[in-house]
Amino acid sequence: MHYEKDIKIRTQKFAVRIIKLCAELRKGNVDFALIRQILRSGTSVGANVREAKASSTKKELIRFYEIALRSANETEYWMDIIKEGFEIKSERMEEDKKELIEIAKVLATIIINLKK
Repeated sequence: MHYEKDIKIRTQKFAVRIIKLCAELRKGNVDFALIRQILRSGTSVGANVREAKASSTKKELIRFYEIALRSANETEYWMDIIKEGFEIKSERMEEDKKELIEIAKVLATIIINLKK
């Protein structure tokens, strides 16, 4: 499946984007605990996609993709909290959020197709 290879690359690139976003947020007065949360959940998306590749069963494969999707949803939550709570107007964050939403859609599609 082509989109499964694509999602591995996209989520790894997204993790790097999250690291850079967190560096930008550190320059502002965003609480360190929130930066840690978005860093943890944002990099977890790709880590779980990578783990899925090493799955020994279809059930395990689906589980890792579901965890990746939950991490994507959590990351979107933290992005919204930081943006609203600290009144952040970051073009980087907007671009990252758009990519995150696309990644979540791909993950959902993979999960649906694997469950068929």
